[in-house]
Amino acid sequence: MERFGFMMRLKDESVIEEYERLHIDIGDEVRAAHSRAGFQNYSIFRSGLDLFGYYEAEDAAGCLVRIADEPIMVEWWAKTNPLMWTDGGKPLFKPVPEVFHMD
Repeated sequence: MERFGFMMRLKDESVIEEYERLHIDIGDEVRAAHSRAGFQNYSIFRSGLDLFGYYEAEDAAGCLVRIADEPIMVEWWAKTNPLMWTDGGKPLFKPVPEVFHMD
């Protein structure tokens, strides 16, 4: 099982409430799409405008490819992407290398 951490950033303070509201009621379809893509133990943490994401997967990089093929994600990203800094409309995913792990 691989562990993968990444950073993203919200545009400004005015979008924090909406970003968090969307994630409180993420919906079963979005959850199921992530499961089908192979995401496990997926979490997002926020500190100010910085978002830290973490997930586990058998194929961490492959999850990102598979999730892009999920039709519900077009709707989800149309809601979340305008709230974040993006590159060509996609969130700026900055991988965070693991330096320590303890089970």
